Amino acid sequence: MIDTSTHRIPLGQDRTAILRLPAERPAPAVVMLHPFGAWDQEGYLPAEASGNGPVRLFADLGTALVAAGIGAVSYDARFLTEDRNGGAGSARFTFTGLVDDAVRAVEQLRAHPAVDSERVLLLGVSMGTDVALAAAERLGGDSYLALVAPIAEARPVSQRWMGLDRRLEWLAGGFTADGTVDLAAALADTAGRSGWWEPFDLVDRFGPHADLELLRAELALEYDAWEDAALTGGDDSAPASFWRDWFAQPAPYRRLAALTGRIAVHVGAEDWTTPPRQAHLLHRAALRHGLRSRLSIHPRLGHLMSPRTDDGLRTYGPFDPDFLRALVASVLETLNPAPAQGGSR
Repeated sequence: MIDTSTHRIPLGQDRTAILRLPAERPAPAVVMLHPFGAWDQEGYLPAEASGNGPVRLFADLGTALVAAGIGAVSYDARFLTEDRNGGAGSARFTFTGLVDDAVRAVEQLRAHPAVDSERVLLLGVSMGTDVALAAAERLGGDSYLALVAPIAEARPVSQRWMGLDRRLEWLAGGFTADGTVDLAAALADTAGRSGWWEPFDLVDRFGPHADLELLRAELALEYDAWEDAALTGGDDSAPASFWRDWFAQPAPYRRLAALTGRIAVHVGAEDWTTPPRQAHLLHRAALRHGLRSRLSIHPRLGHLMSPRTDDGLRTYGPFDPDFLRALVASVLETLNPAPAQGGSR
């Protein structure tokens, strides 16, 4: 049995983080940063949302980190703790508020007597990678980062890419001849669009076939209408205060110009939410700015680093066991690089 202990770390405003520590002290520690949405400190996602059984991303990852001799910190996201205020949100319900929490957690860890203050790493998943980079920029000094399914571009660019261009690319590439899209065939390809285009209502709206250029125009208007509504009054996933603040942020890869240190980047080869091109962009920018960066692309895994079901549908966690082991190993390498390795790749 592993000798561990649990501590509470204050984040302010009556909020706390949970720190799990291994037996050997002082220990390096990892702050785990959530994907977008209402995640609790365990990283829980119900079976109906994951498509792959109940998920506890951070509980599982924390256990693996502690077993490897690394402390693990997690806490409830502000999507759970803050008042949505009828869609308007508040000054605390913002992207900047998420960064505040990450910075506070690192500062508390560095002051904790059981933590090695020189070896605290920020580990972000999806949107959490954006938070991790912003927090590292604010903290200054050498950064230790593990970025899983990273976002590299500014939110408006990324959102338009995923909300419009990526879908049109899929339709044009697999279902279009002579400028006409076979929407009925696209509707039948449940596995092909699984996980990123749901519900698929284009047949109801346009019939079994539609002109590709017409779809480009209609979907662009649809995207712009969503963006305007989110910035004005929020939507079911986040209030306006959050969207306005996140849309105002610089592209995450541009934050690397202000950083020094070491980064591990991980992405699933079948990630359609933050495709591998995002990870490549972040990795290449890190190398260009002189950081030590290692990029790992994991075959057959999707956005939350889990494989498809047997019938080809995409899943959202839990972490594939091989990936979990690789992630922990990369955290150890980032915190304790072998002197003989040198350089970056």
